Amino acid sequence: MKTQNSIIAAITIVTIAVMALLTSFTASANVYEDRLNEAFDDLISAVAINDMSQTHNIYTNPETGVKEGQLDVYKFTIGNEGMDLINAAKEVYEQISKDQDKGLITNKELYTLWWSNNADNFQGYRLYYDPENTVVVGLACDYCYTVGFIAPDDAKLRTTHTIEWSEPDGNGSINGRIVNTYAPIKPKVSDGHRRGTIVINTDDYDKYMEQFQAGMEEYQKGMEKYQAAMEKAQGALSNLSDGQGLSLSVSTSSKNNAKDWMKKLLFYVNKVQENGNRYIYLSKLYELCKDTEGLDQTDLKIAAKQLESVYKQLKEKKKLKENELQFLESMVDLLQSKIKK
Repeated sequence: MKTQNSIIAAITIVTIAVMALLTSFTASANVYEDRLNEAFDDLISAVAINDMSQTHNIYTNPETGVKEGQLDVYKFTIGNEGMDLINAAKEVYEQISKDQDKGLITNKELYTLWWSNNADNFQGYRLYYDPENTVVVGLACDYCYTVGFIAPDDAKLRTTHTIEWSEPDGNGSINGRIVNTYAPIKPKVSDGHRRGTIVINTDDYDKYMEQFQAGMEEYQKGMEKYQAAMEKAQGALSNLSDGQGLSLSVSTSSKNNAKDWMKKLLFYVNKVQENGNRYIYLSKLYELCKDTEGLDQTDLKIAAKQLESVYKQLKEKKKLKENELQFLESMVDLLQSKIKK
């Protein structure tokens, strides 16, 4: 009897060990998604209603009526105590990375895994959520973690889960976002081209750049005329007097700044296309796009349009590497984010 009990105990131990081993090797993407969603729910629940804004968009195929895209954004503000909740989500991403290295999660489940935890990393990551629209994460924050999984019921679809946040401000508040998307792995537009393959109807790249430069020079001439008119008006007003020394000072410093800003934009754009330390000038260009204090809304719209045109042309002509293109695209997004809708 004792021997029989020993055998049963041994079999039980082996069975438990085998089951544990099988469980570790058959961990599915759904397990990670469940853990992330649980961490996100805990964070969302801890944030006061007044400290969170939400965006929910669903794209339905007009021909089939089937949902093919979705975007859910939770923008939050939370105190320092929220770092424990953020870290709980962060640990899931790090576990996914470890399990990927061990082969416990494969490319058949994992669509993408990307993060930036360096405040000096200027790159963002673009996520599609319908054939025409994208959301950029990792650009306006200090830390960003993104993971995407292939949908278990349809390998042509994927989900992404992102959390991003910045260092606490002077009040100890942490600003961040939770961003979830659902979309086809290869989203297409109506003409059959993959979204992101941008075609520009220009036959001659050099001619296009000449036109761009001419446009910038025309803008600068306009700024010079404006400055001259303001200086003339200032002189005329200074000569006016109602007996009490009435005068009016008209500042032109902002337009001077705008003109200099545009000159730098053109210079950096040209340098980015040259061989050599291209990333240095991409970084300078990014810093320029961050500091737009001297630009008004019209200036911003012109700059964003011009830079977007340059990005599209460089992408079409394959002048830059993929990471360089993403960096340049993030600058377009940065300028556009400063334009009031």
